[in-house]
Amino acid sequence: MKRFDKIGSLLCLVVAAVAIWQSVTIPMGRIGKPGPGFLPFWVGVILALLSVILWIEASIRKPSPDQVRFLSGEGKWQYVIFTGIALLVYTALMEILGFRISTFLVLIFLFWFIGKLKWWVSLTGALVVTVGTHLIFKVVLKVQLPMGLFRF
Repeated sequence: MKRFDKIGSLLCLVVAAVAIWQSVTIPMGRIGKPGPGFLPFWVGVILALLSVILWIEASIRKPSPDQVRFLSGEGKWQYVIFTGIALLVYTALMEILGFRISTFLVLIFLFWFIGKLKWWVSLTGALVVTVGTHLIFKVVLKVQLPMGLFRF
């Protein structure tokens, strides 16, 4: 696990360095009026910092028995596959069912089937997260979200 974290942190550090390098070649702007290079620059800086933190953390920690068991194949690899399939289905159904319905359904699946939460916790959590993300993206940020066939 430590080796994979170190390799991953180095790859992210390279991506961050490229993002920073490329973003300084275009106008940065300022905080009150950001230019096209502002966001990629700061994303690169944050990614670089997180990469360094991951490298340091991977260098000093010992893997837990759960991590060793999961990586050795004794864990629940099928849940990783099921989650990937659920996310693919989610993206495919987003235009058909709309953001709210597809998000609600995928969250119920993830909470109940993958997370092994009680059905009422799964329903409540999915509802709260769906309404919360809808409020953040649609109402506050005014992002146009897929409505789906039902226009709901």
